[in-house]
Amino acid sequence: MLAQLKGIPLFQAVGERDLVDLAARAGRRRLEADKPVFKEGAPADSLYIVLSGSVRIFVRDAAGKEVVLGTKQAGEYFGEMMLDHRPRSASIVTREPSEFAVIRRDDFRAFLARHPETAEQLMLHLIRLTRGMNERVKHYGTWLDQAKAPDLPAVKRWLTAKRWVLAALLVLAAGQFYFIDVFLQIMSMPAVTVSPGR
Repeated sequence: MLAQLKGIPLFQAVGERDLVDLAARAGRRRLEADKPVFKEGAPADSLYIVLSGSVRIFVRDAAGKEVVLGTKQAGEYFGEMMLDHRPRSASIVTREPSEFAVIRRDDFRAFLARHPETAEQLMLHLIRLTRGMNERVKHYGTWLDQAKAPDLPAVKRWLTAKRWVLAALLVLAAGQFYFIDVFLQIMSMPAVTVSPGR
């Protein structure tokens, strides 16, 4: 694991002795493809470093639809937001067979306290993520401004279906009104007496 930790940018400025100590404290976790690493809302207590394989990061919207936020592959890490002691903010699923180094929060906090250069790299990483999200939000806002909802194919299909349903309802209502009117006229007619023929 030591050689793999050396290749991670987050630890580039860390001496070998300290990396040996960190590697000794880290656990290993292996998962097959399409297996959850953790789920959104789960308790967060550790940092994950991808030693091999890759993962998909996603959240679910109000309708339960999966919204992919990104991917991580060998040499990258995730779960650093566990430092604020709050639950996981996203779900992580393996895209292929993967292996991780798992560093507990207390061990990682102690490591950052001894290595401010690593803490700085972590902060710069979080800043880059925030800037990227800001750009995506701006891009999405621009797309919404430029997109004309009635021109979108799905909206066109929905509007067409809505028109047909309304037309069918009008036809049914008109037919119902006609038959009710005929029925009421029949009911209001005077009784007809039929005399037997002679």
